[in-house]
Amino acid sequence: MRRDPRYRFLINDNPVRLEVHDLDNEKYGPFECQINEIRKLRYLVSTQESNLVAWLSENSSYDACAYCLSQYNTG
Repeated sequence: MRRDPRYRFLINDNPVRLEVHDLDNEKYGPFECQINEIRKLRYLVSTQESNLVAWLSENSSYDACAYCLSQYNTG
């Protein structure tokens, strides 16, 4: 669930799991998104998927979440 209407995508900067989540499509299962476990919140200032795709292509060490952004997940 989006906490701020300006931000749709959340970046997880944990070195073990560098990924981006879609807060409009968050999954709540025990092994899914786990947004509440992310310690340092950093957002993409965008609500457009095209901006997310561009950001992911420029930041290849990150992947899209396998649960809430499965269409963009490469792992």
